Amino acid sequence: MTDSLTMRLARPAEDARVTEILEDGKRSIARFGIAQWQNGYPGIESVRADIARGACYVAEDADGVLLGTLALLDGIDAEYCRAQVPWLTENPFEGEDAELARYLAIHRCATAAAALKRGVMGFMFARSEEIARAQGKASIRIDTHPGNRAMRAFLSKLGYTELGVFDLTQKGAAETDLTRIAFEKLV
Repeated sequence: MTDSLTMRLARPAEDARVTEILEDGKRSIARFGIAQWQNGYPGIESVRADIARGACYVAEDADGVLLGTLALLDGIDAEYCRAQVPWLTENPFEGEDAELARYLAIHRCATAAAALKRGVMGFMFARSEEIARAQGKASIRIDTHPGNRAMRAFLSKLGYTELGVFDLTQKGAAETDLTRIAFEKLV
C-alpha cells in the first residue's frame, strides 16, 4: 500500500478534505473515551493556518485520493518550551531565535477512516523524518493524550521515546483535558 503513496504539502483548495480526515481521527480518539479533540479542535481554521504557513502535509495514493494528514512545524513550539520534561535535544525558550529549534514538531495527524491499518501514518512519519534530516534537524517531537493508547503504541513502535507528562498551558474552550505525554525521536 505505501509503495503507491506520496506525501506533499496540502493545497488551499484541499482544506475541507483535510478537515474530513481530522474528523475521522476525532472519531477514532472518541472510542478511547477521552476528551482530546472532542470539542471542535482541530477544525478548518487550524487546517487553513497550517496550509498558509506551509506546514500541512497530506498523503495521497496513486489516484490522488488524500488518505492522511499531519502538520509538520518548524520553529520553537511554545508548549514544548514550557513542558518540564527531559527533552532529548536542547529546548530553546519561547521568544528566542526560531533557528535555535533543532527539532520539528508533529501536530494534528490523522488517517482517513477508509485507510486505517494500511501504513499511511507510518509512511508520513518516515517522510517527516527525512524532511527533518534534510533541514539539519536533530529530532521530531510530538505529544498525545495519556489515554490515546493507539498513538502511544504507534510512537513506541516507531522508536519515539516517551519523556513524561505535562499540561498544555493554552487553555481554551476547544480542549478540556490538557494533560499530554511528550515524545521525541532523534533523526
